[in-house]
Amino acid sequence: MSRVADVIKRVESELAEFWSAPDESRAEPAPKTRASTLNFVAVGSRAEVERLKEQAEDLAETHAGRTLLITLDDGLDPLSVQADWSATCRRAGEVPICYDRVELTFGVAAAERVASIVSALTISDVAVIVELAPGAPNVLGDALAPICDRLVFDSAETCIERIAEVARGTRAPLADRAFVRTFSFRELVARFFDDMPEACRAIRRVEIARSAGAKPDPAALFLGWMGSRLGWTFESRGPAPSGGVVGQARGADGAPIEIALIDGPPAPADAQAWRRLDGVRLWTSLRGEPLALGCVRLDKAPGTVRWTMEGARSAEHLHPLGYRDETWVLAKTIDSLEGDRLLREAVLAAAKWSAL
Repeated sequence: MSRVADVIKRVESELAEFWSAPDESRAEPAPKTRASTLNFVAVGSRAEVERLKEQAEDLAETHAGRTLLITLDDGLDPLSVQADWSATCRRAGEVPICYDRVELTFGVAAAERVASIVSALTISDVAVIVELAPGAPNVLGDALAPICDRLVFDSAETCIERIAEVARGTRAPLADRAFVRTFSFRELVARFFDDMPEACRAIRRVEIARSAGAKPDPAALFLGWMGSRLGWTFESRGPAPSGGVVGQARGADGAPIEIALIDGPPAPADAQAWRRLDGVRLWTSLRGEPLALGCVRLDKAPGTVRWTMEGARSAEHLHPLGYRDETWVLAKTIDSLEGDRLLREAVLAAAKWSAL
């Protein structure tokens, strides 16, 4: 029997012993009640393990089940796997609710077995959700994507080309933390066309302002979303003489669409330091009359945008973008099913734009 098989057999045996033993914390020992809402498989680098543990604890408050933390260590014997596990019980009234976590660290050669090992250790009859953290080794992500029921990532941290590459290797629905965070921007832009759909087919210029920084450009996924919804074909992309990016697309009617991505100041320093969308401006027409549309953050209140229409129609409103913490964002990526096909199409279109 290989060392890998020995490790997995030990984990399975110890977990089975824990769950079969009665709960000794009660006055009269009783069977443990296991929370089995999902299997959450978090894949990352060694440096991300502690953060992933904290995330798993927070997620368990609303989505308790089995968590597997998966990483790779080139300092291990290449054929080996290190495994550890823990279980936690918390009370829901008089009933203790228990869930567990398994940590697996693979040697480089053992990594090819990650899919079979994860399949052996997940709880049957509930979904397997795989999240690829920014530092997730490609060999692990590529192997786990085809066997999951939902694939979670964060395009604010991982380049869109890598996300598209993994997406092409799985039929599982996709979920993106950044897509959840930017929902309000997309909803507000879509609202421009609620009662004038002909204007969305007449867009001839798009400007997207976003904060500067080294992390992935949020404009790519926003353009991918617009392009995939409206039948655009991206044709060119390059640096603008004064900074930023310029490019061109063709609309569904073959008409050219100018694209300009504008560099803004870095986003305010925080724990994540993502680049953020700061504004979207569109130039279109309505019944032959020019129409300029804008959805732009306020300088002094960046959590609020000014929504404007000028030309064929005139309107101005202020809208708060809202704030949710990352535990809520992750839960939403797990629970929201309505945007699966839309997100996949947006990711693939964004990758085409980024590859130009």
